[in-house]
Amino acid sequence: MRPAYDRKQNSSDGILHAAVKAVIRLSCYQKTGSQIWGGGTENLRVDMKVIRNINNNVAVCLDDNNHEVIAFGKGIGFKKAPYEITLSQIDRTYYNLEPHYIALLDELPEGVMDITWEIVQKGSSYLKMEFNTIFWFSLCDHINYAIENLKKGLVVSNPMTNEIRHLYEKEMQLGEWAVRHIEKKMSIRLPQSEAGNIALHFINAEQQTKQASERDDIERFADDITDIIESGMDIIIDRNSFSYSRFVTHLKFLLKRSEKLGEAESENVKLYESVCKEFPELKIIGEKIKQYIIATLHIEPAKEEILYLMIHINRLCARDGL
Repeated sequence: MRPAYDRKQNSSDGILHAAVKAVIRLSCYQKTGSQIWGGGTENLRVDMKVIRNINNNVAVCLDDNNHEVIAFGKGIGFKKAPYEITLSQIDRTYYNLEPHYIALLDELPEGVMDITWEIVQKGSSYLKMEFNTIFWFSLCDHINYAIENLKKGLVVSNPMTNEIRHLYEKEMQLGEWAVRHIEKKMSIRLPQSEAGNIALHFINAEQQTKQASERDDIERFADDITDIIESGMDIIIDRNSFSYSRFVTHLKFLLKRSEKLGEAESENVKLYESVCKEFPELKIIGEKIKQYIIATLHIEPAKEEILYLMIHINRLCARDGL
């Protein structure tokens, strides 16, 4: 169960004392408002300057901060550069692309770019997941490769097709739809093995997206609890130490079994009471962390869970605190 992060300031206990650390990653702007894939929003200028055309619908532009951006939009690359275009002409933009992705755009046919974008959009809606910008490039390159192989009379089979159909039914249905869509729009009939290949691309992208999301949750959870400890104990914890690494590992497992945090064993409750009596400072920090967990995971942790955290905190303060 992923934590639901409710970032509401609690003035009575100061648990969420740290300001939210937001990193806006510019990646892909869609003309559905000010949505930017990768998180956050950014004020964009009314127009952009085209400095190089890639094809009739893709151009290299400069924004108002002179940052290079790849813009997609019908006919935006038709005129001779340099010239300015308005945001109303742009469908989506990509920031901070590595050079080999820009070079790939020079090689890919417009039709393949367009059809791949439609497949990614369909997949995002059907699987209810937003994919990172690199996924479009990866799938686009694969579809172009498959089409080129077909033209050469090369048909590459996929021995995993039956397993994919059995284990990933929705992704396989999406792959089969993609093959039909390519035939409908481009009059190119790819072999049915390509349905499995396209499905695999979506499966890998889903796993990468989920793993990245889980890493973000764990890092945010660990950072917030570390802030509570440092503030409450007036120390600076060495985040490169072995003790801190063990502490973060404990937090990872705590998150994974978040639904069972309310379960307790009586003998550990007695030990908790004893530690609280002997170390009142740890009791205060433990209570703050408890309230934070309630606010973020929407479950009250058992006393033994707080006890384990207090033991780790004591070790951190004894060995690593400054």
